[in-house]
Amino acid sequence: MENLREKILEAAIQAFMRYGVGRTRMHDIASEAGVARQTVYSNYKNKTEILCACISYFSEQSLTAIQGEWAQLETLEDKLNAYHEHAIIASFKVITASEEARDMVGGFNEEGKAATLRAQQTKITACADMLSDYTFTQQSPQQLAEYLVLSSLGIRDHAQSEDQLRQLLNTQTKGILALLA
Repeated sequence: MENLREKILEAAIQAFMRYGVGRTRMHDIASEAGVARQTVYSNYKNKTEILCACISYFSEQSLTAIQGEWAQLETLEDKLNAYHEHAIIASFKVITASEEARDMVGGFNEEGKAATLRAQQTKITACADMLSDYTFTQQSPQQLAEYLVLSSLGIRDHAQSEDQLRQLLNTQTKGILALLA
């Protein structure tokens, strides 16, 4: 059953990227997933529920990849780069691949925006946990985690190219490393 729900979410992500959240219909998601529309409704009550589930799913996939890589890395710089690669650069690529993707990544409606905020908070918590292994001057791991996650998103949303994004994230990394005690 879980594989079917994931299949529907992955299909929804593709449909949202193709048509935008506002123009995507349950029929589009069902067609993309290769299932009957009733199957989609049996798993999700409406498009808003699917959107929120997509945001959570995409965020969980990203966080799993980040934490898996963190477990293999030793330096803070490498861990920050892994966060940037999986959470920020990957989502930048999604956004720039489709004009309609920003709808999905931004949450589109109030429920979607709330799901986005929950996903951000989950990443802040994970980053604070990772940063707690280090000692910083003037900032707590929680403060730095909030800065890392929220400013990275701002950088992503305003970068004009992937090269610019990488340069700005590198500057952010250097700033955080400079706070090491």
